[in-house]
Amino acid sequence: MAEKELALCDECGSLFFKGSSQMMGLCPECAHVLYGYPNCDHHFQDGRCVNCYWDGSKSVYIKKQNQQEETDMPTTEWLNKYEAIKDKLTCKDDLEAHFTEKVIGNMAVDVLDIGTVHFPTGQIFACDPLVELEDTLPFLQTIPAGTYPVKICVVPSEQYGDRYACVKVEVSQEKPVRYELGMVGNEDLDEELGEDEYFGFGVDAGMGCVADIQTQAAFKTYWAKRLEEDPDIDPYNDLFCDLLEENAKAHPKYQGDCGDWLNWTVPDTDCNLPIFASGWGDGYYPVYFGYDAKGEVCAVYVRFIDIEASYKEQE
Repeated sequence: MAEKELALCDECGSLFFKGSSQMMGLCPECAHVLYGYPNCDHHFQDGRCVNCYWDGSKSVYIKKQNQQEETDMPTTEWLNKYEAIKDKLTCKDDLEAHFTEKVIGNMAVDVLDIGTVHFPTGQIFACDPLVELEDTLPFLQTIPAGTYPVKICVVPSEQYGDRYACVKVEVSQEKPVRYELGMVGNEDLDEELGEDEYFGFGVDAGMGCVADIQTQAAFKTYWAKRLEEDPDIDPYNDLFCDLLEENAKAHPKYQGDCGDWLNWTVPDTDCNLPIFASGWGDGYYPVYFGYDAKGEVCAVYVRFIDIEASYKEQE
């Protein structure tokens, strides 16, 4: 078994077989936990995995990660409550209309393509990227791993400014017949929701994002290195501000001078992060998973503005 060439894991310190991990400096276990790469199918004999030679070691950081994951897992009680109210949380509006119709309510709408987003694991999160990018939990719902187009429904208006009403990750060409509210498993289900209320994510800096948890892990590693060099930096002023402005100059349609969207890739990775302005600004916004007639996810929608209701209120 030990005749194969061995390497030392930079994270946990265990020896492992070269070639058993997709990352040169990490054993398959650490590569999986930190970056979402496929793990080894561990089978232990005499204290080591016969497939990758990992000895079960875990760094302090990974132990904390595991403890956090156990804490974050929804309880059986929560899951039972969720199943009981799940159907009440669906979106009754046709969100796909944002991307097929020319007019919604009394407002003209347009569609802006901002490239693709890569989901290596299919576990999705959405958040304000300038505030909670490192801490947000993924949704319980998942999508097939892959790379998918990202589109924004824009409400152009000289009076109110060009507003981003809805963002869509297009998983397939199928038409959604049901919209299921994205849930992370820690929502207060004892709270009585009103007819137009929902669970969602908070925005405090006017921006939203949707990405894979592997992108979140990659950003954590990248930002930790940046902080080692300068502990006084912050994501907006020292990263995204200039990038948003540069993107606005390169793609000015439906953007202000400071930038309203960006499709950024974490340096030295294939993990990208679409960022976009959140409708009217700060607030609390839902994410819906669209399911087709076969019960498969065909799209994910981040809804910022109920166009028909919101623009009536502005009149």
